[in-house]
Amino acid sequence: MINELMNVANAIGNLPKPSGKNMLHPLPKASVSVPCIRVWLTSEGQIDCLEKLTPEHAAQLGKYTPNKFSSLPGFNITFIRGMKEKAAMEQELKKTLEGLKRNFTVAREAIEKSCGNKLEQSETLAKLLASVKSIDVAQFQATFDDKLQSNNWGWEATPGKKVSVFLDVKDYQNYPVAHTATIERLKVLLAAAALKSAQTEFKNVTDAYGADADGADALFSDITLPRLLGQIKIRSLNKDIPAQGRYHIIGSATFPVGNTSRERTQSALEWISALENEGATFGIAGDNELLFAYPTELPPDSLPQLATLLGVQRKDVLEEQKFKVLAESVIVQLKGTGEATKNSDLEIFSLRKMDKARTKVVYYHNTTVASIEAASRMWDAGFKNIPPLDVRTWGAGKNEKGKPFSIPVEPQTLFPVRLHKILNVVWTLSRNEVKQSKVNLFEPSTGLRLLLDSPEVAQTTYVTERFLAHSQTYFIALCRAKGRNEIADRKDLPNLETYPGVLGMLLYKLGKTKESYMNESAFQLGRFLRIADEIHRLYCEVVRPNDKLPELCGSSLLSPMLESPLRAFNQLTIRVTPYLKWVKRFHGEEKSGLAHYWVHQWATIADALHKTNWPVRPSPEERAQIFLGYLSSFPESEKPETSTETTELEGTQQ
Repeated sequence: MINELMNVANAIGNLPKPSGKNMLHPLPKASVSVPCIRVWLTSEGQIDCLEKLTPEHAAQLGKYTPNKFSSLPGFNITFIRGMKEKAAMEQELKKTLEGLKRNFTVAREAIEKSCGNKLEQSETLAKLLASVKSIDVAQFQATFDDKLQSNNWGWEATPGKKVSVFLDVKDYQNYPVAHTATIERLKVLLAAAALKSAQTEFKNVTDAYGADADGADALFSDITLPRLLGQIKIRSLNKDIPAQGRYHIIGSATFPVGNTSRERTQSALEWISALENEGATFGIAGDNELLFAYPTELPPDSLPQLATLLGVQRKDVLEEQKFKVLAESVIVQLKGTGEATKNSDLEIFSLRKMDKARTKVVYYHNTTVASIEAASRMWDAGFKNIPPLDVRTWGAGKNEKGKPFSIPVEPQTLFPVRLHKILNVVWTLSRNEVKQSKVNLFEPSTGLRLLLDSPEVAQTTYVTERFLAHSQTYFIALCRAKGRNEIADRKDLPNLETYPGVLGMLLYKLGKTKESYMNESAFQLGRFLRIADEIHRLYCEVVRPNDKLPELCGSSLLSPMLESPLRAFNQLTIRVTPYLKWVKRFHGEEKSGLAHYWVHQWATIADALHKTNWPVRPSPEERAQIFLGYLSSFPESEKPETSTETTELEGTQQ
């Protein structure tokens, strides 16, 4: 993460001063059900009483953590009393006492070393350190459990669970420890000590970025990010983890970063994640993940909405934006801000909070304005790489009679970072109901890789295979609804505007354009099934108008067609034969012209299928073509309502 933030710092140039070096970490977030407990100590280190702090009060406090395993004046302690299993209780008690000992020795000594000589014996912090030094660990734990169990706050601690506590002293001077004035005093003392500390191993040397290495072995301060991530560490160091070792050195010595470089990274992160830059330089990419994007040569005036173009923006904002229009606007802005910005690189990276202690760079890509312009055009062309579709859904309003009306579905280009939300939905059929569930297979970066990388690097074949496996039930349900001439319901089948386009985009990335795949056998087989459904449904409407519409012969064979086209085709010709014979006798009546129109389409496609090679078992790309073939529209101008002509049936055998 440090390298990415140093690149941001280099792009900004004149960095603003960071918001202030805070050597304290925030306490765990308190609430009514999970409170923070103030422990009042006597000058002899005895617990006088306990007090439940309000969440607002606890949020103003902090704790000093010289390492991962100790902190003061706030820390967590396990409530032992009431644990049922004796072995578990003894083990937890041992861990708790060891932790308390580290807090009362290691953390206390670290504070004394940093600011002890600047403290007057009469001030509150000095009294706290003296009181903590006198604490008997076992007695502290036993007294704490007794008083916590007998509290009259109307809240009960859970045995075996940790409780957030904050130490204070009864004989404080002017302000108690749990007061903003005392906390600010501790911050100032620790920050001053950090600035003056020049560790021996880094004396008169530079850090990894050529700056002064002073302070390189201190822990990185927490930085607060907006939206999802909250408090994060730019770098986490732990000498006890073997993976931190490198070239016979460990911890900060492997990659020293001094105070000057740390301030640059902090300033860079605060600038790029500022709320006023949301949509321009950063935005929400997924669960616990933020994506950042910026040109290395910043324009002199306003920032382009580069992050919004990639899709990291609130859903309500994205619904008002069209990808193509926004892409053109962003590219024009980048090109129109001078040669430096026009020819500059674009940096894109994502941060994800893995857990409370770790934040990781999960995606990084460097590109250019020209490259992202070409990539955006190809992305939009991919989503338009589908034939005109014959899919309708219900409009948002109502007609003059107060009833809902159907409208054609207008395909839309999905923003790249939003693609994973569709790829991760698995559709299944349960008791004739289409249901969806979610898996965590694809990440927000999947769409970015498809946008910016080559098909091989982006693993387009794998993405296509998984998407077809996940969405097969969705497309079968959509095809069956179309075959029955039903209006697709957005509640049952959402994202009608983008699902077919995802198929087109994946085919486009695999080198299949609609001009070519619409002439291939897989696409024609899909149309063949659709025509069979049209003929079957027309027969039911004319011959059996009062009967419930049965399962249609074409869409009922969609699943078999995806496995074995030849076998499914042979079954189809047997099932559709009675209806073809009916059409041959049906003329001179209402809808007879339409019936003969469909038979003509049947014969035309059957002849075309005789001249093409069929897949033995369709690949994911060919399955996508079958679905698009079924959903594609037919020329409306060629569909007569009545006719006295008959059509010669041809090409129904393979």
